[in-house]
Amino acid sequence: MEKEYHILSLSGGKDSTALAFFMRESMPEIFEKLELVFCDTEQEIPETYDYLNKIEIFLNKKITILKPEKSFDHLYDIRKFLPSIVNRWCTGDLKIRVYEKYIKSKYLEKNKNAIIYTYVGIRSDELGRGISNSNKRIIVKYPFQEFCISRGDIFKILYDVGINLPDYYRWRKRSGCYFCFYQSPNDWLNLYENHPDLFFKAMEYEKFNDKQAKIYGWNVNMCLKDMILPENIKKIRENYVKIKKETQNLTTNYLINQL
Repeated sequence: MEKEYHILSLSGGKDSTALAFFMRESMPEIFEKLELVFCDTEQEIPETYDYLNKIEIFLNKKITILKPEKSFDHLYDIRKFLPSIVNRWCTGDLKIRVYEKYIKSKYLEKNKNAIIYTYVGIRSDELGRGISNSNKRIIVKYPFQEFCISRGDIFKILYDVGINLPDYYRWRKRSGCYFCFYQSPNDWLNLYENHPDLFFKAMEYEKFNDKQAKIYGWNVNMCLKDMILPENIKKIRENYVKIKKETQNLTTNYLINQL
């Protein structure tokens, strides 16, 4: 006889958090059985841990914290190069394989009839995104796509329940490690202002010559040491304001054209 298990892996960001609250309200029977899991890379920003604590309190549900067997520094010492957009080994080693191993050891190996339903917060306006999975005993579910929940709905869910957005959204666009290579130069500067200790810690990994740092550093265009030079801070900030204004104009024009 099949035994069903239900798991939601939280990222510490808005979408997966909103999914947990959405399931509580719209899928209560599943929510009762739902296990919340967070894969801790041990490189998260402090605000992420604060938000996880809030989630536990608001949902009255414990979050299972998973830790990697090998630290980022250990893996970096082995690989000898930093993760990047083209080689995201950090995601694979510190999150995906940690999560897969947990499911396998806790559920699949102990019960050959176990079926795992894992819930992912990919929205209805993110069509084309998804998680590849070859294990027939693991079924990936996308409730936001099934219920046509888009980006605007995410904010409403979080504000309606009172938990709001994580504090890091004041200065950062995404959840994840403090040194995430997906960060824009502007977000790197925001890290420098909000958590200078973490910025300089990230900079320590770029101890190459300047040419190598531009190739193997966190940002493809500029090493962190150069990024915080006054003239570059000014350029980055001005460029951010310019891009933001252009984006707002495009959005306004689009809305006008829909009238």
